[in-house]
This record gives sequence, structure tokens and C-alpha cells, in this order.
Amino acid sequence: MALWLPILGVVLLMGTTLVLTMVSLSVIQVAESGGENSAPQQMEHLRAVGNLERLIALGDQLDNESDDEKWRTIALTMQALASHPSIVALTSSSDIAATHATLAEWQTLRETATLASTGDSQRLALTDQAHALWQQRRQALKTLADNTAVDIVQHNTQAADDISSSARKILFTSITGAALGLIACVALILNMRRYFLTPLLRISDFLAGVNHHNTQELTLPEPNSQEMAEVVAAVQALTETRVALEEMALHDRLTGLFNRYALEARLNQALSHARRDGRRSALMFIDLDRFKSVNDTLGHASGDELLKTVAERLGNSIRETDTLARQGGDEFILALDDIKDINAVSTMAQKMIDLIVEPIHLGGLDLKISASVGISLFPDDGLDLNELMKNADVAMYQAKAAGRGNFRFFNTSMNSAALARLHLENDLQHALERGEFVLHYQPQVDYASGVVQGVEALLRWQRPDGQLVSPLDFIPIAEDNGLIIPIGKWVIHEACQTLAQWRLLGHTHLRMAINISARQFRSPDLIDVIRQALAACAIPACYLELEITESLAMENPQETIRTLHAIKDMGVSLSIDDFGTGYSSLAYLKLFPIDYLKLDRTFVKDIELDGNDAMICAATVSLAHSMKLKVIAEGVESAAQASYLNGQGTDLMQGYLFSKPVQRDLVLALLEKKALPGVHQLH
Repeated sequence: MALWLPILGVVLLMGTTLVLTMVSLSVIQVAESGGENSAPQQMEHLRAVGNLERLIALGDQLDNESDDEKWRTIALTMQALASHPSIVALTSSSDIAATHATLAEWQTLRETATLASTGDSQRLALTDQAHALWQQRRQALKTLADNTAVDIVQHNTQAADDISSSARKILFTSITGAALGLIACVALILNMRRYFLTPLLRISDFLAGVNHHNTQELTLPEPNSQEMAEVVAAVQALTETRVALEEMALHDRLTGLFNRYALEARLNQALSHARRDGRRSALMFIDLDRFKSVNDTLGHASGDELLKTVAERLGNSIRETDTLARQGGDEFILALDDIKDINAVSTMAQKMIDLIVEPIHLGGLDLKISASVGISLFPDDGLDLNELMKNADVAMYQAKAAGRGNFRFFNTSMNSAALARLHLENDLQHALERGEFVLHYQPQVDYASGVVQGVEALLRWQRPDGQLVSPLDFIPIAEDNGLIIPIGKWVIHEACQTLAQWRLLGHTHLRMAINISARQFRSPDLIDVIRQALAACAIPACYLELEITESLAMENPQETIRTLHAIKDMGVSLSIDDFGTGYSSLAYLKLFPIDYLKLDRTFVKDIELDGNDAMICAATVSLAHSMKLKVIAEGVESAAQASYLNGQGTDLMQGYLFSKPVQRDLVLALLEKKALPGVHQLH
């Protein structure tokens, strides 16, 4: 018996050793496979995902690029990138060929569009076809990138689980072997504990911490053998890959801030704690004012630098408990936790605005850009994240409407206003097709003879119930959503048809003045719309007058000059409306091919009481006449005003003294009169 005990001990020891060896070899093989093969392969796939994202970004830039030289450079870069080894290894030859084919077809469409013989409508159709072609290919590339990223995450998770499972098998086998080997296995167990158990337990704990995003107090063990070094290297590689993927999924790639998905997760958790503890929180929508102008003038690279600078400034000025994220574009979201005092929120909002407005050096310039901030409070303005974000967004737009560069707290009246605007915008979408727009006309009177020389067409929106909607309410909405383009086209055609009917009745001297909105003036179709309206109604171009505001003319003077000359070449008259309210440069004004200056009503209404306004009117008339321009005074409501303007040499007048804007049937009655009632008061 004494002999069999040592033999049994040796057999148990050998058996335990054999089992441990087999399990160890299994985990080593898994580690080697993950460390030597899987990790490099996954990193290569990760590189391919990055290249695909870059290829998509280049395609989006190419889709919006108008400069031919830059377009060709970007196209060549995309062709080279599409053949990058990482992408070739990831995709099939047909996918690569499809990408090259898309670029080739895109090149053909662009070259066709730039031909001199290609018409505007055909060019627009070719541009839309090229855009649709790219969107189709972009979706295929985006799907490939997303699927690859998901495969990497799944593969890494499975590998981590395999290593953790194998480590626990070794632990279980070691404990069982120690119990069966009794005293003969003590030395073996101690060595196993030193070389295998402790390191693998630390690896297992580390992997568990990675799964729970808590690795601050956990580290991988120092390798004490070649095999363990390979295991540690494999775990390290898999962990780094996983962290890199999570970083891409949860952070904005440009600024490094949280993206919207990470923000929602953090804020939902923070709101849960706030509900439980009865705390208050604040949510800020921070939107940069006129950021688009930076991109348009200095380029997207400078715009990106500006966003990164703003993100860094904001990130360095908040508490650790606060959350800052980039919503997208030029919008940032700041969540403030545990608010004790509303005044602190106001102070923080003003601090954000002051930080952003500090000059930023870009492109050799010191730029100053303002921001508008909307604030909603929990639980006052909402009990869930969606409601808080919606209300903060509404407050932000109210801050912009109040003049930009300031902040507003949300209140219920804002929601009512936003809802009313939403209903108005929805009705406006259908107003044109339902025939709800009408034109009213206000006469422009020759002060000397009292004869109506022209009329100004004024747009009105008449609801089915007969109620008129003020242009001040619906014109800005139409400008924002682009409806002003089809509405403006309707106005031009309707006014020309009305003028054609009046001409058939013998009023052949009459001019028709039409206001052109900012968005309509910048539309490439404006010239064609005017030409078609004149041809369809058989109206001589000289009897059509287009009015643009002084502020619109000065937004981009060089482009304004080109457009005005194109209109003038057709024979159409031009006038500057609201003159005196903007900041016109006389150097530019003399270059505009205009025929009339319209003196704004704000100067006319007080000329009887305010000497400054009277002098401005006199100086404007003198200036216009020296430049061989005629002057039309708006808002003439009294005989005294008309008498003064008459004495200064004003050519034409319009206002309530002569007639309110009326429907076209009533205009005919006015035209039949040799002189309007108000004119008799001039003499």
C-alpha cells in the first residue's frame, strides 16, 4: 500500500500535468491565433474601413466641387484610393471595378455638363444624374464599411470570450488537480500558480473589466514565459482594437467630442440619476452663427479648423460632471448636471458665447464668429431627453431671431410660436397649388401731371376663409424653405399677364414693378423666367421693372453687377428698393445698371418733423439725379410730404395719399382718372 500511494501520487501528478498541458496548449493556440493572425488581420480590416470612409468623404467633396481642376485632382485621388491594397483585400474585384466605373461615368457626365452646347436644364439634369450615381455607389461603399466594422467587433468579442473561457478552464483544472494530487502535487500547484494561474486570472479580470468599460485599476500581468508573453500580447492587441472601434463609434472624428449616440446614452443615465435624487439639469443647444459663410469663403478645411478650435475652447471650460458633444455641422450640445441656481446656467451660457466670439486666426485672418444658445431645464421643460432637446432647439432659434450672439431659455410661448410657424409653413406648401396667392397693385404717380406712370405688384396670401396673411409672416418662411422660387416665378408671370391685359385696354405707357427676393435673385433660373414671361405675354421689356433691396445688392456686389447687367441686356428696367436703409458704397452704386432709386418710407414719414430725414431725402434726390437716375418716394401719406418731395424734384411717388394697394380690377378705375385724388392737394 505504501508503494502504491507514491505511484498513485505520481500517476495523479502526471495526469494532472497532462490535462493542464493540453488545456494550456489550447489557450496558447487561441492566443497565438488571435495575436499573430487575427489582430494584424483585424487591424488591416480597420485600415480598410478608414480608407473606405476617406473614399466616401472624397466622393462627397467631389459631388459638391465646382472647380474643374480640383475636381480632376480629387477624382484621381479616389481612383488611387479605390485600388489601395487594404480595400482590394476587403472587396471583390467587381466592387473595385464598379467604383472605377462610377468614377468614369461621373467624369463623362461632368464633361458633358461643361460643354458650351449643353443647356441649363440639361446641365442640371446631368448634375442630378451624377449626384444620384454617386449616392448609389456611396451607399454600397458605406454598407461595406459598416458591415466590416461590425464583423471586427464581433470577431474581437468572440476571441476575448474564448481566451477568458480557456483561462477559467485552466483554473478549474488546477484546483481539481491540486485536490487529487494531495501533498505530491503541492509543489506543482505552487509553480502552476506562479506561472499560469495568477497571470491568467489577471488576464480574465482585465477582459471582464474591458467588457464593463472599467480598466482604470486593472493591468495585464508581466509575462514570465514565452507562452504567457504571447497570450498577453494577443489580449493587448485585441483590447486596443476594441477600444479603437469604440472610440470611432462614440466620438466625433473631427473634434474628438462625444457624438450624438454617446451623448444620448450619457444623458439618459444622468436624467435617471436626476429623477432619483431630485436634481435639476440643463441642456444647451449651441449653434454657430453664419458658419456657412466661413466654409464658402475660406473653404471646408478652414471651417474644420474653426470647429476644432471652438470644441477645444468649450471643452476646456466645463466641469468634469458636464457633458459636451457635437450634434453635427456647427451645432454643439452641453449638458449641465446638478444645477443649484438658474443664474449659474445664464452665466455659463454667456461664458460659452464669450469664448466663441474671441478671434480665431484662420487663413491669415482673425475671424470673429458669434453663437446663439438655446436652453431647456429638467424637469421644468421636459421629463425625457427628446423633449429637452426639442425645446432647447426651439429656444436656440428664438435666440437667432432676437439678433444672434445671445441665449434664450425655453418657455411655453416659444412652443406655441414654433407650432404656429409649423402650421403656417405646412399651409404655405400647398398655397400655390391651391391658387391662394393674389397680387395687389399700388400706383406710382407722376407728381407733375398726376398720371399713373406705373404700378408696383405686391404679393398677398389669401386663405380660403378670406383672411389675408401678412407678407412679413410668410415671406421669411418661403425664403428659408425655398418656396420663394416657385412663388416668385408665379408673381412674375401673373404680373406680366395683368400688364398685357391692361395694354390691350389702351394703357400702353404703364410700367409694372416687381420685387425680387434674395433667394430668387441668386437663382440661376431667374433670367430664363423673366425672358419666358416677357415672350409669353408679348410685353416690351422696357415696361417691366425689377426691384431689389439695397442690402441684397451689397451682399455680393460683384455677383450682383453681373446679374443686373444680364437683366439689363434684355431691356428690363431696374431699381434699388429701400434706398438709405443699408450701407451701399457709392463706388459700387455707380456700377449698378439701375434706372430708379426708391426712397425708403422710414425717411419720408417724418420729413415734416425731422430735419435730418428731410435733408436725407433732399440729398438722395440730388445724388440720384446727378447719376441720371429717377427717384420714387415710398410711403407718401400726406399733402405736406408730397409738397416737400415735389419741391426737391422727386420724379414719382406712391403711398396712401394716392391709393392703397388694391386688386387689379380697382386699378383699372384709377387708371381711367386723369389725376388721382391726392394729386390735387399738391398744387
